[in-house]
Amino acid sequence: MLDAVLLFREALYGTLLIALACSVVGVYVVLRRIVFVGAALAQVSSAGLAIALWLAGLGVLSGLTGHPLTVSLLITIGGVIFFATPPRGDVPPDASIGVAYAVAAAAGILFIAKAKMGEAHDILLQGNILGITRKDTLLLLATAIPVLLAHVVFYKEFLFVSFDRETARTLGYRVRLWDLALYLTLGVVIAFSMQFAGVMLVFNFLVLPAVTGLLLGGSMRATFVVSVGSALLAALVGFAASIPLDLPSGPMIIVVSGVLVFLAWGARRARGG
Repeated sequence: MLDAVLLFREALYGTLLIALACSVVGVYVVLRRIVFVGAALAQVSSAGLAIALWLAGLGVLSGLTGHPLTVSLLITIGGVIFFATPPRGDVPPDASIGVAYAVAAAAGILFIAKAKMGEAHDILLQGNILGITRKDTLLLLATAIPVLLAHVVFYKEFLFVSFDRETARTLGYRVRLWDLALYLTLGVVIAFSMQFAGVMLVFNFLVLPAVTGLLLGGSMRATFVVSVGSALLAALVGFAASIPLDLPSGPMIIVVSGVLVFLAWGARRARGG
């Protein structure tokens, strides 16, 4: 089995990087109760890829559409700005997120249906982690390092404005600016992960490891550590098990993530939490 896994070692490295980056920002996604913002951004990013491929098929803006990740990133950042600074109006925030999710999901399907080689591109939208190459791994590494460094350096600021906003304002923190910065790191991680992992696996890494961390961690730092640890464990076990069993790697990783959440819930109940 080890030999089979090593054949796809670049894919494994890439998957571990996606798991690491998503599980860190995912703690904020779950604790701030913006789980569906994560889902909506993943769909927006997916729609961005579809639009890029559609435009490339038409020969429009070939310089830009030759790099679908660039288009996806730009559109995702637009979604980030919208969710971080929602317009005030009669539409509740949850409804805005629902509208964005539905429209982005439908747009992605429609644009990919009209793109040339649409069936092949569908693999791109759904993700294919086994197709990750060394170049992709290096790209993911170049994305993950600055995002993780930002979360280490500005750990106090991100935490403060997320969970004690009024005190943060009183102390002079520019809450909206820090919100935007946090959402931007979320958008960058989603946009770069989406191209390789697809909506379902990215959403899994954003939510399930963070839930495991919250069930087992007794402090914020412990929550982050457990979240990252469970994401890496799920990626490793799910990936390794999927190859000899000849099963899709992404869903296998999600199943392992779900088992870890269940075990964490059982452990929490056993100790009377």
